[in-house]
Amino acid sequence: MLVQRVITDHELDSFVAKSPFVHYMKTSAWGRFKQQTEHLSYTCLGFFDANVICATAMVLKGSFLGHSYLYVPKGPCLDYGDASLREEVFTLLSVYAKEQNVQFLRVDPNVIRRNHTITGEVTDAINNEAVTEQLIHLGYRHRGYNYAYDGSWTNRYTLIIDIDRPLEEIRNGFSKPRKTSLNRHLVNGVETRLGNQSDIGSLMEFEQMLSEQDGFRPHTREFFEELLNCFGDHARLYVTEINLEQMITGTELELNSKKYRKDPEARQAKEKELVHARELYLKYGASLPIACGLFLYNGPMSWDLYTYNHKEFNFIKPVDNLHLFAIKDMKARGVKQYDMCGFSGVTTKDDPEYGLYAYKRSFGPEYIEQIGEFDYVLKEAAYKRFQKEKSLEVRARHKYWRIRYRKK
Repeated sequence: MLVQRVITDHELDSFVAKSPFVHYMKTSAWGRFKQQTEHLSYTCLGFFDANVICATAMVLKGSFLGHSYLYVPKGPCLDYGDASLREEVFTLLSVYAKEQNVQFLRVDPNVIRRNHTITGEVTDAINNEAVTEQLIHLGYRHRGYNYAYDGSWTNRYTLIIDIDRPLEEIRNGFSKPRKTSLNRHLVNGVETRLGNQSDIGSLMEFEQMLSEQDGFRPHTREFFEELLNCFGDHARLYVTEINLEQMITGTELELNSKKYRKDPEARQAKEKELVHARELYLKYGASLPIACGLFLYNGPMSWDLYTYNHKEFNFIKPVDNLHLFAIKDMKARGVKQYDMCGFSGVTTKDDPEYGLYAYKRSFGPEYIEQIGEFDYVLKEAAYKRFQKEKSLEVRARHKYWRIRYRKK
């Protein structure tokens, strides 16, 4: 029989890092980050069998308009293939929630539901719906297999590249447009480097550009600084830069060669690009950052949390360069799975988020669907009020920020 008790940050992090169900949200660093940015408290729990840790949980405690709750992001860290262990851990978590006198406990385990082809078709290779059924049997309420952007606290769909392969094999899995842009980067002077906190301004600038396009609230400098501070060596900030002098010189050399002698249409396009490059040079100078990405990694996993690019340089496709550099860097750190962090789950062109899926798909990832969110409800009436009030708050907030940051 398992015994549950509070453990140190180090004990929790050591266990999580070695687990096949590792996730950055299961670490004490995420707890500290949420404590600093959202004023949530966190507790590290260990589940012991004869003084040996066999599971952990990083538990956040929060309140919304007087509604108290516990949240275990990405679920407790354990071997989800062990049904008896699952039962004991989730039962002990529900007991802990009762002791904390909260209205409900939420978990969203990073457990694959079903296996999919890259275009979304379900296959029989993986089926973990037994985990869902067991949690329901234990009193947890499943919030459904819904569209990704349905108000869930985390996205249950993602696309992950297997990078535990030779780099050339990974690159061969990229689509033709990705390979073409990477080849052009050699001519155009596009390179990526490892950044630091002094580069946060560029990350914020590019996020602001996207927020004006899509109508969302950009993050503050303090948010990004805190993320880097809390995760320390497990955070990586990448910066992609362009050397416009090299782009101009390289393009001139191509136009003066015989490369386009049989393709006047391509030559004309390249001449227009040269004119545009000269205009950008006059506006921005010889070189400047044109994309930034903030990543985390832990054990064999990495996560692309925030990646943005300079909108005037979309035609350069700088994020392609950033991803290739990040993959190389993560491989050097022993990372085997490169999580591109979220998409809608829908793979048809009628989906409003199809463009994001299509871009991420072009890097040759796998389609991952997780089992979703579960609530263990302790105070029914209060829980129902929370759901209504939270839904109204989210809709109002999103509407305000769409208006506030909509490009004029």
